[in-house]
Amino acid sequence: MEGERRTSTEENEESHYRRVIEAFDQYRRYSLATNNRRRKDLHRLPLEDQSLLREYPAKLAEVDDRIRRNADVLDEIVFKAELAGLGPSSALDPHLQLEQASDHLAPRVSALDAEKVRSTLRQLVRDWSSLGSAEREACYSPILQRLDRLADSLAIHVSHRAQIRVLVPGSGLARLVWEIANRGFTAQGNEVSYPMLLASNLVLNHSESVDQWSIYPFIHSFSNLSSIHHLLQEVRFPDVLVPEVLNRQDFGISVGEFVDIFSKPEEHGKWDAIVTCFFLDTAQNIVAYLRTMYAILKADGIWINLGPTLWHYESTANPRDLSIELDVSEIKQLAKQLGFHFEPHSERVIETTYAGNPYNNLQQIYKADYWVCYKTSE
Repeated sequence: MEGERRTSTEENEESHYRRVIEAFDQYRRYSLATNNRRRKDLHRLPLEDQSLLREYPAKLAEVDDRIRRNADVLDEIVFKAELAGLGPSSALDPHLQLEQASDHLAPRVSALDAEKVRSTLRQLVRDWSSLGSAEREACYSPILQRLDRLADSLAIHVSHRAQIRVLVPGSGLARLVWEIANRGFTAQGNEVSYPMLLASNLVLNHSESVDQWSIYPFIHSFSNLSSIHHLLQEVRFPDVLVPEVLNRQDFGISVGEFVDIFSKPEEHGKWDAIVTCFFLDTAQNIVAYLRTMYAILKADGIWINLGPTLWHYESTANPRDLSIELDVSEIKQLAKQLGFHFEPHSERVIETTYAGNPYNNLQQIYKADYWVCYKTSE
């Protein structure tokens, strides 16, 4: 029976991975179809009205071109991921995986999966382009500054920063983990999202130069823009030489669900710091998140948090999903009940966008809560 459950889980994981791959692979098709709907809508107008919109067809043609360019990058992301065996069937030859996928009629990509691909393009802007520097400055700088102070406080006990171990659950495209490692810490990210893992694999393992790739992340919505230039804005990435950090032995990404991996006894008391950035609200069971973090911190270790409470499973349609939605004061109270102590004067609100379009006339601003907790010596 246990073997049957394991097989079922593996099949579900493989199915999910293949769905993500299909969403990347079919980006060109469904994005061009969406843009063609605009073209059809234009032709439905009276001829007199069409005559007043002579530049609109050229605009749509420009978007078609940028869709194809995006698709080329997404195809490279998938190709590199398959070669690396990132999916659950990593024991299979990657070329065989590609053949097996092509043997079946491509399933229809859901609106949710398509949006995840578009979100991945925006995440590349946030984490790995110069255009995302303002968001990174708002979100990452307070975290990095606190880690620098941690290193200073531990200087009498450690001779090298690499002896200080920092974990970043929900590391996304891994820029924050990279920045932490770039400052000399031993840094490990943890990520469960295949779109994030696929895209980060391209940047982390295949970057050779600054601004190596170009994408057009803002072409998917024509709303709230002042000009066509903002719609067609090119964004190049990465904005740094990534391999300079990766060649060291103090950087890594673990793949899997945070609690599943780190609740194991061998992880207890192993980490000097845990950094959660826009992560807590991904929890189905926030108690398990905080309990796991407390267990794996060393005595006097710190937990740095920044993020909102936009609970990801609040509107789930899957009856198997849990969703415990606490407000900020309830999260803080829970942390105290589990043994965390809040660092005096650390609690504040930081206003920031998240993977936003800086050229858009409608901006979503998060009032993200920042705090630092510590685990006392027992």
